[in-house]
Amino acid sequence: MKKKILIIIALIMIISTIIRTSLVEYSFIAFAKQLILNQTMLIKDILYEVINKEDYLQIIKDSYAIEDIKLKKGKIKSTQININLKQKYIQIITPFNSESYLDIKYNAKDYFNNILNISIKLFIIGLTSLIIIIWIVNYFLTPYLEILENVKKSTKEISKGNFDKKITTKLKGEAKEFVNNYNKFLEDLKNSFGVIEEKYTSLIEKEKSQNPLEDAKNTISQLADIFKFKKVIEEDISTEVVLNRLIEIIKKFNIKHFALFGIDNTKKTVIFEYNEGDICCDIKDKQEFCRAYRTKNIIKSSDFPNICQRHFCKNSYICIPFSKSGNFTGILKIMDIEHIDKDTIAYIKAYLKEVSSIVESKFTLELLHNQTIIDPLTKLYNRRFLENILNKIIANADRTNQKVAFVMIDMDYFKKVNDTYGHDVGDMILKQLANILKSSIRESDIVVRFGGEEFLIILNNIKDKECLFKTLEKIRKKIEEYEFQIPQGKIKKTISMGASLYPDTCNSPWQCIKNADIALYKAKNSGRNKIVIFEN
Repeated sequence: MKKKILIIIALIMIISTIIRTSLVEYSFIAFAKQLILNQTMLIKDILYEVINKEDYLQIIKDSYAIEDIKLKKGKIKSTQININLKQKYIQIITPFNSESYLDIKYNAKDYFNNILNISIKLFIIGLTSLIIIIWIVNYFLTPYLEILENVKKSTKEISKGNFDKKITTKLKGEAKEFVNNYNKFLEDLKNSFGVIEEKYTSLIEKEKSQNPLEDAKNTISQLADIFKFKKVIEEDISTEVVLNRLIEIIKKFNIKHFALFGIDNTKKTVIFEYNEGDICCDIKDKQEFCRAYRTKNIIKSSDFPNICQRHFCKNSYICIPFSKSGNFTGILKIMDIEHIDKDTIAYIKAYLKEVSSIVESKFTLELLHNQTIIDPLTKLYNRRFLENILNKIIANADRTNQKVAFVMIDMDYFKKVNDTYGHDVGDMILKQLANILKSSIRESDIVVRFGGEEFLIILNNIKDKECLFKTLEKIRKKIEEYEFQIPQGKIKKTISMGASLYPDTCNSPWQCIKNADIALYKAKNSGRNKIVIFEN
């Protein structure tokens, strides 16, 4: 900046000197022209009056200032002035009369030399002035320019996250006050940014970059997104919905190959699994071999060769467990991490940190809810669930104009099993029966343990009584042919079934169940191992 200012000043001085010299030269030449022109007019006027013109011209020619003067034949319209710098003369040609003109050459050697001397003096004065002005400007301006240069260097350091580049000056007054205020601003900025950096690094564990300000901007933007994400998942209805939202977030980071697992710690089973791309891993039914699940620590392939037994490829990966201290553990596995920015991994960890407490809370609530609506022995829904769902089933049937079948099932002579083999064996048979019933119906249908050895099946969208009978006959025959496994060997059992069809034979859910129970009673009293459909 200093050089630029001095160059600008020098250019201004040089240009002004040239202009000033040119103006002086122009003024001198203009004055000389006018003076010579006046002298010519005087000579011309006298020449008109004298009789012996040749003698007069010779006298004029012998004067010091005139090199040559002639009265020539010819006609010219106006006076002409010619300046010859090389031969240093000024020529004036002016009309004398209608038949001749006057041609005078003035010796301008001394005149031109004077102009040259004046120009040189003006140039020397200009150059001297330039040197003096540059010295004065340099002397007084340099301290201020140094302040600006130091501010420029300091701001460059600030962009790199260095707030320690303070500036100094020997000046006093306003310049000193400016420097002090700038240094105070720098200190305040350092303290403020330090607090901000400390806060966001406590939330997102990531390495410092070469550009802390840009890094802070990106991190704060991510924190805002994480906060919005947290607010959304807090109001989600289930663990599954939360995990699906997490999957969408991971995809937004352009992760091509990853897997997300949700594990029920109480049952030691994988209850949620999502794979995107190639993951080279399978922990379903073998989660105890998953190192991240077992140790509850982050596992990176770079830590040690073949560190995880469940990974069967040679590419790099990282496994991050989350929500790992309660009833639920999540495992996020990301492949090819050498191609993924470290900040991306840090941001994903921050999302997992927010997900952990929320998904644990929701999963625990789901467990508690399931304990109230799930039969602990057969893992079927119980009567409490039935009470909550019946009206919804009927409302859906009315809205879609469909028929719903209510089927009561009772195992024949089940009391003999308990009396002969004991209640433990009876429980084993009930569990196997529950599995057969669940595997025999559609996903839209429901099996409920109604009580003891009684079960209720609710079949949606049944066409008519004949269709219902065929469906139930398949179930009855399947159980009749099944060999129940007990410690003493294998035994066979049969079931009796009573059914009612809504809205054909009942107009409310509990009326349908009651009618199905009546039909079941008839089936048992008429020989067992049969199906009876209630008739009005």
